[in-house]
Amino acid sequence: MPLLAAFAVLTGCGEAAIGGSMPRHAKVTVGAPRTVAPARRSRVVARVDASSDAVLAEGKVHIASGAPSDAELRRELKAARKAGIVLPSGESASSFENSPSNRSVAGGVQAEAPEAPWNPRAKPIATWIIPILEWAHEHGWAGTVTSGYRTYFEQAQLNAAGAFSAPAGLSNHESTVYPGGAVDVTSPSQLISVLRVYPGSVKLVGGVLGPVDPEHFSATGD
Repeated sequence: MPLLAAFAVLTGCGEAAIGGSMPRHAKVTVGAPRTVAPARRSRVVARVDASSDAVLAEGKVHIASGAPSDAELRRELKAARKAGIVLPSGESASSFENSPSNRSVAGGVQAEAPEAPWNPRAKPIATWIIPILEWAHEHGWAGTVTSGYRTYFEQAQLNAAGAFSAPAGLSNHESTVYPGGAVDVTSPSQLISVLRVYPGSVKLVGGVLGPVDPEHFSATGD
């Protein structure tokens, strides 16, 4: 009894041949055809550009404890614009690097970063404070400035980090228009002592906040 068979032979050019001799390279499917599950559609969860991808690959990305959320940052941006602060345009690092310097920003703020032994970290400082610290250095103060003018966002970062600081938008560090403006220094007790005989009419006062913030100096001390 002859064996009945039906072959579906897939040839090299994609045509089907029924019967006849089977080429060695032919593939025979026996039994019920397998059901091939449709390919799953992938979803894009996040997208990064080449530079971000490189940073992630380095494994150096770190989100600080207490860092503000996107919602908090949006609120801060809104508050800054409402306060008349000119913000850099764009979302790239270069847009921030090319933004106006602290020497001339919204509200008539004037700050400089003097090259001096008492300002080794090149902190921007309200221009009215600079001659006072220069005089103090010449008359025995051996300390240095650790913080001067801060932007609204720098102040918000301090708040988020839990450091003792005035709320963003309310700190004298965020202004340089007298009586606004402030500095934090080392050797604060020595600076207080030296400034007792400062001859100028504009005073720089420290020690008002006591042990919670002994390094803070401003026109009013707060």
